[in-house]
Amino acid sequence: MNALGAGILLFVSGVVQKVMNGMDELAFKDFAQTFLRTATSDPFTVTIGTIPILAVIFYFAMYGFHHWWFTAGIVLWMIGSSITKITNLPVYNWIRDTGSTEPAELQQKRRTLQLGNAWRAWVTLLSVIVMACQFSIQATALAVVSCAVIAAPSVWWARRYFRE
Repeated sequence: MNALGAGILLFVSGVVQKVMNGMDELAFKDFAQTFLRTATSDPFTVTIGTIPILAVIFYFAMYGFHHWWFTAGIVLWMIGSSITKITNLPVYNWIRDTGSTEPAELQQKRRTLQLGNAWRAWVTLLSVIVMACQFSIQATALAVVSCAVIAAPSVWWARRYFRE
């Protein structure tokens, strides 16, 4: 589940953020309000965000804290999640305020949101990698390198053929 969450976060911090960056400030505010309302009421995203918390409780109840890689991954995940709550929640609350329409401030809030989303996406991905090391450090390293080798030409081709 944490890997699915990392994928969603990477999509939001990469693709969706670029869409938001291309909007004028008021369109960004409208989009962010709709995005937040939709994301917080979507059963899939709520499940992806909630199940890891429950899974951690059951995992530690059954196995304790003896699996250091897994524990370190959970700590990273919690740090990423906490920092994002600290940075993003005030932005979303500010955006929800109907009187918040100052373009310069909206631009600053967009940058703060971009930083918070990128931070959480990469820390969550790192937490998935660290947790996977619990099973095999070599297999995890091989999987990460393989994904990078496969992704690099795919990204290159996509950028080459889908340019504006």
